Amino acid sequence: MTLSPLPKHNFISVLQHTIAYLKKRGVEYADIRLEESISEGVMARDGEIDKLWDNFDTGFGIRVLYKGAWGFAASSLLTETETKKMVDAALSQAKAIARIQGSRGQGVKGIIDKNPAVKIKYKAPCQIDPFTIPIEERLFPTLKATSLYKNSRQYKKIHTIEGFMDFQKAHKIFLNTEGSFIEQEIFTSGAGIKAIAIDGDDVQIRSFPDSHNGIFRQGGYERIIEMDILQNAPRIIEEALMLLKADECPSGEKTVILGGSQVALQIHESIGHAVELDRAMGMEISLAGGTFLTPDKLGKQICSKIVNIYADPTIEGGAGSYLYDDEGTKARRVDIIKNGRFVDFLTSRETAKSLGKKSNGSVRANGWDNIPIIRMSNINIEPQQGVLNDLISDTKDGIFLQTNKSWSIDTLRLNFQLGMEIGWEIKKGRIARPLKNLVYSGITPQFWKSCNAICGKEEWQMYGLNSCGKGDPVQSISVGHGAAPARFSNVEIGAVKC
Repeated sequence: MTLSPLPKHNFISVLQHTIAYLKKRGVEYADIRLEESISEGVMARDGEIDKLWDNFDTGFGIRVLYKGAWGFAASSLLTETETKKMVDAALSQAKAIARIQGSRGQGVKGIIDKNPAVKIKYKAPCQIDPFTIPIEERLFPTLKATSLYKNSRQYKKIHTIEGFMDFQKAHKIFLNTEGSFIEQEIFTSGAGIKAIAIDGDDVQIRSFPDSHNGIFRQGGYERIIEMDILQNAPRIIEEALMLLKADECPSGEKTVILGGSQVALQIHESIGHAVELDRAMGMEISLAGGTFLTPDKLGKQICSKIVNIYADPTIEGGAGSYLYDDEGTKARRVDIIKNGRFVDFLTSRETAKSLGKKSNGSVRANGWDNIPIIRMSNINIEPQQGVLNDLISDTKDGIFLQTNKSWSIDTLRLNFQLGMEIGWEIKKGRIARPLKNLVYSGITPQFWKSCNAICGKEEWQMYGLNSCGKGDPVQSISVGHGAAPARFSNVEIGAVKC
């Protein structure tokens, strides 16, 4: 008979006993994640709520390693009986895989290194708990910003203004057979708006503070206040209307300056995903693809010497920040590209050992019901010097590109084409005119080798998204990117409606 759900503190005791039980079953390693998540959000359109949601989710996942094979099982039923069922299911799965691997001579022992036992409770900084703010007050900036063009003749070509706001709170408890007990509580908040202008068959979009639902950062409602969406909305509306009259982007090779948010997306798509070691090992090929960066490329020059890119889950406010990953490995800064050379992958405890290294703490799962996999945390580019105006003044003939509109990249993260919301032609160091329907394309190493300037810390900021997809089934997770505007030479650019 199934037992009644246990109070959480009693259930933790059950999980501790479960860990002790697994040790007696001959597993090489096992861990359990108990997670509780709360999320609330809104999609607004023209000053009215289009979609409002809230979600509460809790459950646990058990992962076991037996004779070199992994097994995983998860449930939302927090009972002692259910826990035993999940243990049996995960162990049976691992044993079955071990038999298959053994019959092929692939059984492996000791495929992960040991981690030290850790006992810690961590609460990430959050100044204003968004879930304590009355919903009318919480939604006011988005509803007001998306209603600004109503009943205005000068804005008659604005078709709609959309807004998005989302808040998430995750509470995780991690236990493993090495003796760790890690408790973490993390808030993530994000928001954004976009204005859509239409004139005949011409459709133009301007977004703030970034496209694809805005910017997400770790923290509470203070992140929304920092954005000042309402103050910036009129500018976005005017730029959307301006684009209807703007010239198409000329085609050819050009010097381009990417705005900070686009540098962030370029890092995400062409570097961040490319340095996930599970891709290099063929573990992601069935869905998300592989990578051009195989282990033999370590030490090779793939960017210009001024490019330094690193992963850092410890940055305060990063959408991908945490203290320990979902394998119990302590978060730390990891150099990925050093002076243009490829120096390290994002790794798990298993994949790192294949390279003779220790994991760099890059494993996460989206929720209790998914197995942890290698994920980006905060993948950042180091700033150099100067402000954006100086970079523009130092450019004789080029185009300044702002805000991503679309992206396309092959399964090896090698060939890409990215569409932009707006561009500004640069002539003799000055902005000459706005441009629309812009796309630029390239081959990842060639593109990054053409980087000849990166702005300084004055322009550097954290960007982030809550929808990075990977895995099979797909897991969507929050990722951060610290970036500043940067300049690239001889970039293929043109005009395509996207």
